[in-house]
Amino acid sequence: STVESGSNTGTLPTPVEVAGGKTQAFYIDGGDRGLVSRWSGSINDIMFENEDLEITRGSAVNDGAFSTGYGGVPGGGFVSVQYNTCPPPPPGAPTASPIVYPTIFPISHPTGSPMTTESPTDYSNCDSLSLGDSSYRNYPENSGEGGNMFDVIAKTRTISVTSIGFLFNGGFGDSHGFRLYKRKAYGSYEPVQFDPAEWELLINATALSTVESGS
Repeated sequence: STVESGSNTGTLPTPVEVAGGKTQAFYIDGGDRGLVSRWSGSINDIMFENEDLEITRGSAVNDGAFSTGYGGVPGGGFVSVQYNTCPPPPPGAPTASPIVYPTIFPISHPTGSPMTTESPTDYSNCDSLSLGDSSYRNYPENSGEGGNMFDVIAKTRTISVTSIGFLFNGGFGDSHGFRLYKRKAYGSYEPVQFDPAEWELLINATALSTVESGS
């Protein structure tokens, strides 16, 4: 994983595509440290929103992956999503900028009209966008949680999630384990919150806690 802006970022080995109009659930398990969260509002509150997507507050999960939670206590609040809006590359698409050789002389059909060809799409050159804030803020409702389940809702166009930011609950200066999951099928986390069979493990790694935060 990589670390930035005093928060921790799980960079996905393969971007997660979320089609326009669909909901993709994610789950961050904070391991032995847990996460900083904001216990207020409702689990379905929209924490962050822009023209491309929405991020819900989500539900706090107790210590231990897929534990029984805190009885539906709203959690989250310190999360960010990095994404792009490039179309998904087809099989065999180039990973580097394609080389386009110019045609010096037009090739003519028997009718005499020139034949034109389209330049290939460069799938490696996509703008990286971000929504949310996983850097520490000293809110009065700050608390701790073992993990956080939340929804990312794509609006009208397809997005590809490339990394997700979160915030360890203390442990400054040390490395700690975390796991990042996504729900296998589109839809909210709520119906499958405590069913590990419905989730896919994306990252099982460690990250350095770089900010003196804690609940």
